[in-house]
Amino acid sequence: MFDYCAKAAVHKVVDGFNGTIMCYGQTGAGKTFTMNGSTANYKYRGLIPRAINKIFSEVGGRFDNQITVKVSFIEIYNELMFDMLSETPPGE
Repeated sequence: MFDYCAKAAVHKVVDGFNGTIMCYGQTGAGKTFTMNGSTANYKYRGLIPRAINKIFSEVGGRFDNQITVKVSFIEIYNELMFDMLSETPPGE
């Protein structure tokens, strides 16, 4: 799945472009598992851990550039956006 839908975006990010990996579908379709994967088994890690691993392994080999990595993790539910990395609870 990573090679099919995220690998190209990750390579563009490392080259300096913005990238987005979005998972969309009805409740219970497996979006969370696809994005996060299983914490109990490394083999079943999702797109997010695979993308982060790939970004930092690519960046680590580029000694000639100064690279800053910024990440957003947003959930859209019932037409409301939630910052999943914020320490502030949703709605405050």
